[in-house]
Amino acid sequence: MKSTILNLGINNIKSIKSACEKICDTTVISSSNEFTSSDLIILPGNGSFYKGMQEIRLRGFDKIINHFFSRKKKIIGICLGLQVMMRESEESVGTSGLGIIDGIVSKIKDNSLKLPLLGWYDVKFKENIFESRSYFFNNNYSVNLKENNSIYGKLNNLSAFIKKDNFYGFQFHPEKSGKYGIELLKKTIYF
Repeated sequence: MKSTILNLGINNIKSIKSACEKICDTTVISSSNEFTSSDLIILPGNGSFYKGMQEIRLRGFDKIINHFFSRKKKIIGICLGLQVMMRESEESVGTSGLGIIDGIVSKIKDNSLKLPLLGWYDVKFKENIFESRSYFFNNNYSVNLKENNSIYGKLNNLSAFIKKDNFYGFQFHPEKSGKYGIELLKKTIYF
């Protein structure tokens, strides 16, 4: 299995690269010109929606992402990497997302959660696709999907893990969630 991490220049590549190297053959690219072939692509998190979309388009990653999605090849999005798959975000009004997933990104309004959502929180998975555990979050925004049947993991009422066709999206950071996060990432890569 070969994975390619799309480096936007604004995210923490070191932790996701280290995690993926424990699981499979991993390459990091900073431009679509560097892309050769891969079984899956990983779009890591960190940064604003506006800056993320700007870098995706500037680096030509939108073409790679759209190609993978249309060819039913696996895509994993983490935090911002999940959010940019939506149509739009309240964080950056007027900035279009990739629109691959029919949803929007909204500010977290759950009064039981302190913002920024930073730290370890319990994620409950439906249908026992993965083991429910605590994972590391670092965000203020959450995705809201038009089709709730794509939501497979939740933190309270927030979407924490989604699966839509060949796309798998984490709102939390499995690569920063210790051994259980690495196990979850591995299960997702080989799902």
